[in-house]
Amino acid sequence: MAITDLGFYRLLNGFWRLDQAIYHWIPSIQTPWLTNIMLVITYMGFVLTYLVLSPLVSIYLVKKKKILEAVFLNISLISAWVLDDLLKLWFERSRPTGLALTAAGGYSFPSGHAMVSMAFYGFLALLLLSQGRSKYTRCLAAGLYLLVFIIGFSRIYLNVHYTSDVLAGFLFGFICLISSIKGLQFVKKKYEVN
Repeated sequence: MAITDLGFYRLLNGFWRLDQAIYHWIPSIQTPWLTNIMLVITYMGFVLTYLVLSPLVSIYLVKKKKILEAVFLNISLISAWVLDDLLKLWFERSRPTGLALTAAGGYSFPSGHAMVSMAFYGFLALLLLSQGRSKYTRCLAAGLYLLVFIIGFSRIYLNVHYTSDVLAGFLFGFICLISSIKGLQFVKKKYEVN
């Protein structure tokens, strides 16, 4: 069996085709007003946004006597940042060619915006759902998850990431998110903290 027959290479080829298909489709939906919306959305995934939101949410959680939740929210955020940097250095994938509609530096794979938004906003959504399942909390949690996916799409739309970068960012961000949630549950159970 030739090495190109292996499933891994078929998978990579499938992602390459998906990347190319969406890369060529995106210009057909670009308009000035949609570009402005995508620029606002993508800013929700910038480092500065987390440097403002994380302390604010942490202070709120500490005031509500949710110290462990504040700690693990930040663990989820920081672990996503660190993992993103390590993976970018390992893969060294160049960004898409053509005009980028927003500033983006460094390597392309995985999407840090997708990864960190999944880890941070996803954690917030799960915290909301753990407080109760009212219609309001479910809508707010769903809104946070929708924000995560729109942030990921904005990176493709603005031509700074391929689709596979964003999908990988979601996957690795989900791993950081679930690891942090499991860590929080473990510590709470071990020390019998509510």
